[in-house]
Parts: sequence; C-alpha cells; structure tokens
Amino acid sequence: MVGTLEKAGANPVAGKGQAAAPNSLWGTPVVAAFVSSARMERDCIRLLARTHPEVRAAAVLAGGRELLEQLRSGLNPQVLVLDALLPDMGILTLIQEIRALHLEPEPILLIAIPAPEQGAARRAVQAFGDCQLILKPFRMKELFDEIYLLGAGADEYRLYRARSCCRRLLRELRADPAMSGCDYIEQMLLYALTAERSLPMASLYQLVAQDNDTQESSITAAVSRLSQKMQRQGTPLYRELCQRCGLQPGAVLPNGKLLKALLECLQQEVQ
Repeated sequence: MVGTLEKAGANPVAGKGQAAAPNSLWGTPVVAAFVSSARMERDCIRLLARTHPEVRAAAVLAGGRELLEQLRSGLNPQVLVLDALLPDMGILTLIQEIRALHLEPEPILLIAIPAPEQGAARRAVQAFGDCQLILKPFRMKELFDEIYLLGAGADEYRLYRARSCCRRLLRELRADPAMSGCDYIEQMLLYALTAERSLPMASLYQLVAQDNDTQESSITAAVSRLSQKMQRQGTPLYRELCQRCGLQPGAVLPNGKLLKALLECLQQEVQ
C-alpha cells in the first residue's frame, strides 16, 4: 500500500475540478451463515454482527437439519461456518448433504473444530478435505476476520485491516464517534493509505466531501473540532503524535499534522 500526504500546491484535482477516487473504501459485505449448538456462541455471533458491517450474518442456526432446510429454501451464503460437534447430525454427513445441493455459487465451508492432538489433527485435515478449518477456542473477532478473508479475498482484506487499525487508533485517542469528524478523518486516512500516488490535503478533503455530500469547509471544521476535543482528553497517543510533529505535548494538532502522524502509524501497522 502507498500512502503519503502532500501539501497542496498545483491544482490537485482531476477533470472538471473533481478529484478521482483512488478506489472504493467500503467493500461489499461478506454474507455468512453460522451453525452452532451453543446458545451463548450464537448470541455472541449475533452481537458482533451488529457492530461488524463487513460481515453480514444471513442466518445463525442451532443445527445441521435446520441449515439444510434453509439452504433448500434459498439461503446461499458466501461462507458457511459449521461447528464440527453438532448434536443432531454428524459433520461429515452434513458436509455431504450440503455438497449434494449443488449450490451456485458454492459456499466456502469453514469448520470450527476443537484443537486436536497432532495425530488427530492430521486425520481431521484429511477428513474435511477442501474445507477450511479454524481451531477452537477462538475469539469471535478472529472468526469474523477469517470469514472476511475467505469471502472477500486478500486485497479487500488488507483494506479491512487498515479500517480496523484506523478505528483502534481513534479509540486510543478517545475520539468521540458521535462527532462527524471521526468518520471524516477515517475516510481521509484510508484514501491516503490506499492511493496509488501521494494525495494533497485538498484532494482528500474533496474526496470525503463528495462521499458525504457536504462542503470541504465543513470537513475541515469538523476534523479541527475533533482534534481539539482529543487534545483535551490528553491521551498518551495524542501527546506522542504531537512529539512526532515537533510540537509540545499539550498542543492542538492542526489537521494536516494530525493526518500525517496518524497515517505514519497506520503504515507501520498494515505493512
């Protein structure tokens, strides 16, 4: 990924005063279905799906037979997550039944299995053939990350990782998610990070203004208000960003310096 910021100089925009978007920042969600006999696990999946727009939970089911009924009725996710230990039917039988439906396109099967011993692991790999495996116990975020990687592909996954890192940095800065500047700065950072060439600040403002159907001056003001509020939070990360930019720890970062410092942090994490 390339991503640097330039100071505005010559006319940075393309065509008739319009900046050309480097690429789409918001990919199509990966559609997944989940089968788990554990009620708490199903509840956790539903909860995470509400705050995880990159993965859409089309169904969260308790058993294999219910899944087969849903598949015959038209359910066809990109990724199908199956618990290997289902009480109503054996996992290998379920896989065979799914394959026999000849779904088009055929979903990727991700099987969640208890972490086995070395010999058992070898047999499990052979038994599940071309299925993908994830070992239990796992964190739900790890599961959703794997689903997105399988369904969206490596290029989209890199952008997904960049968005996750960006949001984590903003949380560390105690950026108020209710402020519009929080969304704007995330979008500007992702445009800068994924651009094929260095983008001037003017282009970043223009791209985000176009995406949000607002004025560039509104973007500038919103990011500035966000920076001032983050400065009042006095987090260690904000003070570190000030030092990176040669400012006193208690200073308020101007928009350009804030974006440049955050972009450097993102580049280090997603390389």
